Amino acid sequence: MKNSCKNSLRVALAALIPVLAACSSPNKPTTENGAPSPTSAAEIALMSKHDSLMAQTDQLYKLKTKLSGYHSEAPAPYIQGLKAADAAMMNWMHQYKASDSTATPEARLAYFQQQQQMLNTVQRQFRSSLDSATRFLTQHPPAGEVQSTPAK
Repeated sequence: MKNSCKNSLRVALAALIPVLAACSSPNKPTTENGAPSPTSAAEIALMSKHDSLMAQTDQLYKLKTKLSGYHSEAPAPYIQGLKAADAAMMNWMHQYKASDSTATPEARLAYFQQQQQMLNTVQRQFRSSLDSATRFLTQHPPAGEVQSTPAK
């Protein structure tokens, strides 16, 4: 009896998934063919970029920790660059306000496009600081770390 109920429940849930997936949120309007509207697509792209940058913060913190272990001032500019990139991301997140769903689609789209440009700037800063810190670490490995050389 228990297995029969479990199986019935699974079948019912499986049948509901397409129905629930077809429901659209009022904040995520779709076009007639089911694709996201330009406004929703812009918001999705913006949040995707945000998520991508947030995934890189772990790398940023690891680099900052490694550089902080040096007993010289040589890595200071790279540490400052990493801190500035982190601060730029935090500033963007604190100033970001989800667009008012009662605003016109045009106003929402313009807001998401403006935020995309701001996040592109943060992304360039992130990438630049990560790349330069990584280059420094490659060229100046911490004391006690043996730099591996590619086999010929």
